[in-house]
Order: sequence, then C-alpha cells, then structure tokens
Amino acid sequence: MKKLFLLGFSLVALNTYAQNSSFGIKVGGVFNADDGVVKTLNDTYEDHGKGSVGFQAGAMVRIKAGGFFVQPELLYTSFKNEYDTPDGNSFEVGKRRMDVPVNLGTTFIAGLIHVQAGPVFSYYFEDDISLSGVQNAERDEFNVGFQLGTGLNVKNFVFDLRYEFGFGKHSSKFVQDTWGFETENRSKLLNLSVGYFF
Repeated sequence: MKKLFLLGFSLVALNTYAQNSSFGIKVGGVFNADDGVVKTLNDTYEDHGKGSVGFQAGAMVRIKAGGFFVQPELLYTSFKNEYDTPDGNSFEVGKRRMDVPVNLGTTFIAGLIHVQAGPVFSYYFEDDISLSGVQNAERDEFNVGFQLGTGLNVKNFVFDLRYEFGFGKHSSKFVQDTWGFETENRSKLLNLSVGYFF
C-alpha cells in the first residue's frame, strides 16, 4: 500500500519536473462484465453470478514525447458481483482496489482522438459481503491486467473508453463458523470516464 502512495506522489512530481506534461483528475463508471464464480470450500456447490456497475476516480499525468504520450494514473476502483445461493437467496460481494495503469498512446486528427494501451497493476485492499455474520478470511491482494482503449481530447477535457482484462484470477474466501465458500473473478471491465487536465 505504501508503494502505491509513493507512486501517487511520484505522479505529482513528474508533473512538476517533466517537460510537456500535464496533471489531471478523472472520474467515471466501471461496468463489470465478469460473472464470477462462487463455490463452497469443499466443492459441493458451484455457480456463476453476474456483474454490475461500479465507480472509479483518481489522478493522472500525461507526458508527451515525439508524437506519443505516456499516461500513468492512480485510481480508486469499486465494483461488485451478485450471486444466488442454493436456497434461493442472493448476496453481493463488493471489491475495492487501487489501480495503477500505465498506458502508451498517440493522437490523431489534430489531437482530437487518441488511442492507448498498457498494463494495469491492482491492489485489492477490501472485500465486503452483504450476508450478515460472514467474514472475509482471505483474499488475493495483487493482480496484473491489460487495458486498451480510445477517447476524445476537447480542450482540457479528456473522455476515455477502455476495456480491461486481467491476466490472473482474483479469489476471496468467506467463512461463517465452520462453513465457508470462495468467490473467483477475472477482471473484465469496461471503463467510461471523463478527466480534466490543469
């Protein structure tokens, strides 16, 4: 976690010292396309869930060089999955993480349109569940994915549409007394955001 905050301060420092750079903020919606899987720890039950809409906000730096740009970001991301149980009930598992995407891009049509792609490094710091009395016993904390997308640059505003997929799966184990189950997801996110460069 400390490394992520240090990276955040580094983004601000890059804006101060790097030439042809701009610092900005962004906010947007996250559309989780991954259904997810829920299964009991003894593998007696397994079923798929469904994704939902989430939220994302943070800071970004765009550094231009030779017709290209590098855009590192520090983002807070929140989304959830919904699951049904064998007895007909349903519950939600919410995930909160810090994301550090580092995209390489270029612009077209006098800088109006851009395309970009690059890795995203995620730290999952909290999983919560809507079932009372159930606790998160264990979760995968780190994951790496890849983003690609396009967008518009209108004066100081930037509009982004990105698709993100994870290279690995993220699992969380939940327990209640002696009973437990596990959820498993692979990131498949559609991110739609608006940002502003100062």
